[in-house]
Amino acid sequence: MVLKGLIAPSAHSLSAVGESSAALQRVANRPIVCHVLEAMRQAGITDIALLVSIWESAEVRACVAAEGPAGLDVEYVPFADGAFEQALAAAGRLVGEAACVVHAANGLLTQPLAPLVELPREDAPDLVVLVHRQFSSAGSIGLAASRLLRLVGTPQEDRALDLADVCMFGPGALRHAIGARESLGRELDLVATAERLVAGGGRLSIERVDGWRCNTGNVDDLLELNRIALDGIWRGPAEDAGTTAPPAVVGGNRIEGYVDVHPTACVQSSVIVGPAVIGPGAQVLDAYIGPYTSIGSDVRIEGAEVERSIILPGASIMHIGGRLVGSVVGRDARVFRDFSLPRALRLNVGDGGEVSLC
Repeated sequence: MVLKGLIAPSAHSLSAVGESSAALQRVANRPIVCHVLEAMRQAGITDIALLVSIWESAEVRACVAAEGPAGLDVEYVPFADGAFEQALAAAGRLVGEAACVVHAANGLLTQPLAPLVELPREDAPDLVVLVHRQFSSAGSIGLAASRLLRLVGTPQEDRALDLADVCMFGPGALRHAIGARESLGRELDLVATAERLVAGGGRLSIERVDGWRCNTGNVDDLLELNRIALDGIWRGPAEDAGTTAPPAVVGGNRIEGYVDVHPTACVQSSVIVGPAVIGPGAQVLDAYIGPYTSIGSDVRIEGAEVERSIILPGASIMHIGGRLVGSVVGRDARVFRDFSLPRALRLNVGDGGEVSLC
């Protein structure tokens, strides 16, 4: 069966960290949309339509060309404000009569996509929708998940279910489902699409996945997506996953677990505990880098401890006198300890920034 992919924008177009769109924020040293493309590649999907705003089109194309996986045929479908419906219809024509995996551009599943693509077979439902248990067990069932469960007559036993922005259409089902869409903004309304499909006699199935997280513009989302992406690299194919050797001293550094250090990076007299990635041109000197940390290109970390954090390109962290945990440090930002007197806190925090003094 022919299987194609469609990557669509989400409702969250901006992130709190910088001005890039939610899909272009970096986790595990790559834009989120590139991780989505990698998940599709590993699932055997190589023919992909990517819906993108004309305002972001050039930036998205540049990111995918520089950091996206090889071997994909990506067809860009740009849209202007108020013209999303036409772009979606164009993407539907590109997909044609093939089965299709639709994936939001700004989120990731906590499990591989590959086993899930087996669901939309020739005799399978026209639409397979994925739901997951919310990361907060105290949460109530999401409205979208509730509407979908009612469509298929499934009891709402788990009150913490929510919709994952990934679904699978059977052969020809996507083109048929979007043929009579009404204008609903700048995103694919999956629930409305499912309701129209069922009303027209189509078959709907709901499958539960381990988890899903999307970037809605806060630091916790980015850190969780960073963890998911790093875990994905760790469990990837042997040729992509690097070494899984036991703890070792390499060049004066102690390395534990999966650690991906770019050949142009400089690491000296440091302890690095994976999973972690260190980008090109980075300098890590007399430092501790803990699990689930991404060090971007040209970052300098000296005499500092960093764990479960994202350090974006060009930033520097110098002799801060404590461990930086659960943090996102923006591009070209400087975090350092000033030993001059009189001693005081001196901060330069941008709009929407957050400083936690522990």
